[in-house]
Amino acid sequence: MKTKEKKLIKQIKAGDDTALEKLFALQKPLVNTILRRYYLSHYDRKDWEQEAMIVCYEAALVYSSKRGNFGSFYRVKLSNHARTLVRYHMAVRRQIYNNCVSWESAKVHGIQEPVRSELAIPIDDTYNNFVKSLSRLELIALLTILGEISTEYAIDNMKVEAIQLIRARSRTIRKMRNVLF
Repeated sequence: MKTKEKKLIKQIKAGDDTALEKLFALQKPLVNTILRRYYLSHYDRKDWEQEAMIVCYEAALVYSSKRGNFGSFYRVKLSNHARTLVRYHMAVRRQIYNNCVSWESAKVHGIQEPVRSELAIPIDDTYNNFVKSLSRLELIALLTILGEISTEYAIDNMKVEAIQLIRARSRTIRKMRNVLF
């Protein structure tokens, strides 16, 4: 290992931030090579470099000359970290975020704010029977659950106490689960 790298790693372990920047600058060609292999739509160059610097810091803290060359050690750690990031962002449960557009970007492209549609009640005997089984208080609770009326409106204008509404919401959700699911 180069004596300059050894010196910088010792300084990093002692808490010297400028040593980290210098070590990272030495590893910049390696970083560029590795980061060209990976793509995440919401990561720009600065994000990747920040991740690479964090990995460089972590690698310097745990590095031992017994492990061989620091560059090789850092390359493996950075490649593994990049793969982990890609796997994390490509997970099925996060796929919806890959197709999202920011509200600011949508405004620039002329996309209008979504208009709230009217509540569509499915014409299904199960759903109709569920609604018919609810009391007046539970119907009010259902409207608050669906967002058709606010809790404050129900309490102020429909003469319902807050605790009654909380309990009715709980009962309604329980009934909904039993009947619909």
